[in-house]
Amino acid sequence: MLRLTVSVLAFSALGFAPLTASAADAEPVAGDAPAATEVVAAPPAETAPVQEAKAEQPESHNYYVERRSYGTKRVSEPPPYVKQLNQTWLGEIDGFKDIDWLDIGLDHRTRFEIRDNDFRRNINTVDQPFLLRTRAYLAVKNKFDPLRFTVEISDARRFNSDFPRDVRDSNFQEPIQLYGELFFKQSWVADKQLSLKFGRQAFEYTDRRLLARNEFRNTTNNFDGIRAILGKQSDEWQLDALLLQPILRDDNGFDKRDKANTLLGLIGDYRGISQYITLQPLYLVLKQDGKKVSTGIEREIHTIGLRGYGIVGKTGFDYDFSYNKQVGNDGPRKHDALGYTGELGYTFAQPWKPRLSAAWNYGSGDDNPNDQQSGRFERLFGFARPFSQDDYFQFENIEATKLHFELTPSKTLQWDAGFSWYSLNSATDRWNNAGLRDPTGQSGTYVGHEADTRLVWTPSRYFQTELLYAYFKSGTFAENAGRGGTSNLFFAQFTFSAF
Repeated sequence: MLRLTVSVLAFSALGFAPLTASAADAEPVAGDAPAATEVVAAPPAETAPVQEAKAEQPESHNYYVERRSYGTKRVSEPPPYVKQLNQTWLGEIDGFKDIDWLDIGLDHRTRFEIRDNDFRRNINTVDQPFLLRTRAYLAVKNKFDPLRFTVEISDARRFNSDFPRDVRDSNFQEPIQLYGELFFKQSWVADKQLSLKFGRQAFEYTDRRLLARNEFRNTTNNFDGIRAILGKQSDEWQLDALLLQPILRDDNGFDKRDKANTLLGLIGDYRGISQYITLQPLYLVLKQDGKKVSTGIEREIHTIGLRGYGIVGKTGFDYDFSYNKQVGNDGPRKHDALGYTGELGYTFAQPWKPRLSAAWNYGSGDDNPNDQQSGRFERLFGFARPFSQDDYFQFENIEATKLHFELTPSKTLQWDAGFSWYSLNSATDRWNNAGLRDPTGQSGTYVGHEADTRLVWTPSRYFQTELLYAYFKSGTFAENAGRGGTSNLFFAQFTFSAF
């Protein structure tokens, strides 16, 4: 079905010439704002009314509503550090004032961490690594429409660590994005914008728990393949089709495409029911070719999900929920798993916009690894930060409750704090990030609790500072499984953007 959808969209779009290029072409196709810090110096272009190309309709309705739920803000396309050349300080130079067909970006991030008893490691020690990440971006648009081209290079390194280098933190001078695009401002489907992207890509969808760039981590999730995007964020509805293979990061050589695994999918956005709700249905299929993996295991996991979020008028309340059912097969075992999340928030009518929220997260676990039933939720290619600032938990075998409070004293300053409780859904399944499992189930399910606080200062679009402290106390499961105690994380992060 996916291949047919992509083929039909591509064939139909080629029958239409693109409209005259305009400033609206710079509008992000999917995504909305920076991910890792939730604070930016300026709002994304999507928050402003979108100018309609037709003269008889000078302005169209913008259906997009920004979510308020914590940690779910997607990275825009292009990323926030990217700007149109003539809208940067280079635009003040003669010869560059009229260059509206080139997007450029350059940023660097340095993070210093102190990790005391990191539960992701198998020993109790104090690690003090420096994490460096530099990215550069270049994209040609408008100039040769419908043909466009994008490249994004990333260099990620870790220094001063007690542990061997790994691809979580290190990936040298790799093109995390390198793709061509056929872009049509208007297509035959309801006159909607159509984008066909071919090549290496990094992106995020829905609440980022299943598909994410993973911006906090030093390295980036990305894929090789095809994406067809019909519509844009400000439209009443939008549909994305995916045919991709994940990239295997290599900290000693060039990254390679994972030929054993293929991800197919359809992801929708519907904003036309009410201003109070946005619906995001999805259907994803992860297929693993057993002939191309050492285990020989054939896997086919189908994920059928729905996310909904919104702001309830002027009441101050907001909400965000998701429900994902998985079926299929994991080798000879029948796969049947469930993952869902829910968050309810309230923003007080005060100048500093204080917001209090409560969230619940559930990902099923596998009760018995030796039976014919696979019950562990497959997290696909999501990220873990909404669950834990320590990066201790994934969207699998988890029941987590989080209380969160945030303040915005000014446009440049944000503070937040949270408290979370974690339990295993199945006492006999694993706590993956810590590498712990008790197949007898006698260690219990309570993993522990975490308290965290964070301060983000963004004095300009060129610079941002983030400070964070997180404290984790293990529960009965970790203690009985042989890894009890407490851990502390402190980091100071500095991000510089050239444009």
